[in-house]
Amino acid sequence: MHFDIILNPAGASGGTMALWKKAERQFKKSGHSYTLHSSTTEKGIEQLVRELTDRGTETRLVVIGGDGTLNEAVSGICDFEKTALGFIPCGTGNDMQRDMGLPRSKAALIRRMIDGEVKRTADVGELTFFGENEIIKRRFNISSDIGFGAATCAYADRSPLKPILNRLGLGRLIYLIHAVRVCLTAQPASVLIRYDGKGVGYRKCLSAIAMNHCCEGGGFKFCPNAEFDDGLLDIVAGTGLTKLQFFKMLPLAYKGRHLKIKGIYTHRAKVVEMISDKPLWAHTDGEVLGQTRHVIMRITGEKLRLIV
Repeated sequence: MHFDIILNPAGASGGTMALWKKAERQFKKSGHSYTLHSSTTEKGIEQLVRELTDRGTETRLVVIGGDGTLNEAVSGICDFEKTALGFIPCGTGNDMQRDMGLPRSKAALIRRMIDGEVKRTADVGELTFFGENEIIKRRFNISSDIGFGAATCAYADRSPLKPILNRLGLGRLIYLIHAVRVCLTAQPASVLIRYDGKGVGYRKCLSAIAMNHCCEGGGFKFCPNAEFDDGLLDIVAGTGLTKLQFFKMLPLAYKGRHLKIKGIYTHRAKVVEMISDKPLWAHTDGEVLGQTRHVIMRITGEKLRLIV
């Protein structure tokens, strides 16, 4: 049995490569063969995965990195039926690991995947982002949203403090700082959301999230009832809340106890379309695409075959 190991050697301030050096001992002991593939500025994770999964043969991938790296990987898969995916978390949020109840111990996680057998499947989401001059399609594992969460990611990614805090193991702090900033400064929008074609209008909307997993942003259970293999997206929208009310809602969302708050609305759908009266930030799994007035999120029908 052969594994293709994929990582960004500069990821997590070099932490991905250090983690692989520890994990490699287990792969060597297993007796299975493996090839290490490191991304470069010329060839990223998505392109590496595209080349490895476009050969027409069964491929077992093990991705080392955070949820953003997994987002790049799922966006590159060409043949879902012949691709089996495992991952070793090495990021700030690690929401896929959390939602799937996987062991925190890296050694235990590797033992779980080393047999190469598919143990479960997960739905694959897709965002269609309508920009001013282009239409972008991007897959996602965990979530895609407009407004608050995407704006927080956009500002955090641009912050010069982010690499410093990451090196200190305080990566979540930069997101907390900018989450507070967005709560205090964001201007609500009017958003029309169509759930499988049926439209609902929301005034003074600060955030609208479509989720495949229940957690995003490092453990916030914005859609605590989401199931990653049910063929549906769970959607939550916050509307009519003052900035102070929205700020107070966030600690409750960390425990998934926010859904009974007035102004929080939930739905389930295979396809959700969002049209706003002003440009809003949009992201997939924390990877920001930009600002737009129009997005469509959907479940693609493809299944991610997981060896974890």
